[in-house]
Amino acid sequence: MKENPTENKKKWEIGRRDFLKGMGAMGVGMGMMPVLSLFGLEAKAEEVQTEAEKAADEAVAGAVDHFALNMTSNEEVAHSDALMQAVLNESEVTSDLTLSDGTVIPAVYVRMRNRINRIGKGIGSIPSANGFQMIQYLWSEEDAENYLKMPLHKLFTAADYAETSGYDEEKALEILEDQAHRNLIWRVRRGGLAFFSQMPYINGFWEFGELQRYYQEDMAAVAEFDSQGIAGADPNNEGGFNTTFPLFRTYPISADVCKDGKLENWQDWRALIKRNQTITVSPCQCRTMWEALGVPYPEEHPTRTCLSLGEMAEYFIENGIGEQITPDEAIEIVEDIISKGMVVESICAKNADIICCCHGQSCGNLMGWRGINGEGSASQFFSAYTLEYDAEKCVKCEACVKICPMSSITMDGPDGTCVMDKACVRCGQCVKVCPVQARILTPTPDYPELPDDYLDCNKYFAKDRMRRGELVDFTESTLEV
Repeated sequence: MKENPTENKKKWEIGRRDFLKGMGAMGVGMGMMPVLSLFGLEAKAEEVQTEAEKAADEAVAGAVDHFALNMTSNEEVAHSDALMQAVLNESEVTSDLTLSDGTVIPAVYVRMRNRINRIGKGIGSIPSANGFQMIQYLWSEEDAENYLKMPLHKLFTAADYAETSGYDEEKALEILEDQAHRNLIWRVRRGGLAFFSQMPYINGFWEFGELQRYYQEDMAAVAEFDSQGIAGADPNNEGGFNTTFPLFRTYPISADVCKDGKLENWQDWRALIKRNQTITVSPCQCRTMWEALGVPYPEEHPTRTCLSLGEMAEYFIENGIGEQITPDEAIEIVEDIISKGMVVESICAKNADIICCCHGQSCGNLMGWRGINGEGSASQFFSAYTLEYDAEKCVKCEACVKICPMSSITMDGPDGTCVMDKACVRCGQCVKVCPVQARILTPTPDYPELPDDYLDCNKYFAKDRMRRGELVDFTESTLEV
């Protein structure tokens, strides 16, 4: 019997809902897991409706009035000193936070949560009931105090930290190396000198912390780590994708699926790999989480797929959270996932140092995008390409439907032709299998300048969220849970 692709898609969506329902049930005993934020399915801000939210909305309105509403280009955001200063201007918090169930969260963790929320995509300006679990799990109060003395959004040395912390340089270096070794802050070594930087929750200490437990402990430790809650809600950012750029962007699988057989600048994943001599591979952090928590995922999707490049790879090697491989081995890994119908992604930067190999049924980022049907402003720049489809050439063979990693194609168009929904990430898998060349990827006009690297990417996201009125410090002394 001929498969019905639309019916298959419905079955997958039902399975996904059942999974999320199960996560909610597990949350009763384990605390809500960060998995929901990976899906982009954090609690919607309008569903929180607390006094804290109302105060946050008022603060947002004031902040947006002062700058950014007139900014229309990504370049303006990227180079805005006013937005960067607003990101750096943290609110003072001196009072402990008392939850309605009587739990008391020390003020240092409230300040720390605000700090982490100011890096990259953040963790949501309005905490959830368990929005402090992972912070308290990873950082002692002393660790948190030391963390808050570090400079924000810059590379800094032990000498820089000694100046901001009041410690002597030897003590400063000891603290920094300890937190870097525990995957709580990032570290690079240049010319024999160690530089450090605070990093986001995702892509940052969640992934690296999970890998630490995978390599150095066991899957039980991974499950315990992944059960810690941290995500909250952002006003004005339903689903977590209402940003200019997505956290991860996609690449065409090859030049062959692009118009004129040519890849645009910064869109060639093979060239990106070849630019770096130091490379590691680690298990996919999403699929590692599924395995640890007993959540099924398609077995045909490989797990040894997450690549780190350059200085990020050096960090992975030193911290024991990745296996060093050659550029040729890295290319073989990506070619293998492409042959299995998967998607090539990296962090949204030109000189990306993380490459992920993903699928809409096993990757947190793509599952989140599928879950909101691509209804987010990040859709415009998920890829630097547009998928063109010629219905007159189409022979309705459904090869594209079967291979699409996002279940984005149906035969619901006029006379049974194809329809692509907004969750399409323009990977080119459907182009590869089309027997009559009815599909091709073409460059998106006026695709904007990407952030340069990991640090630049984290700054851009923070400024973009500030511009949109999403980045607001939590300063309440009580929280309904």
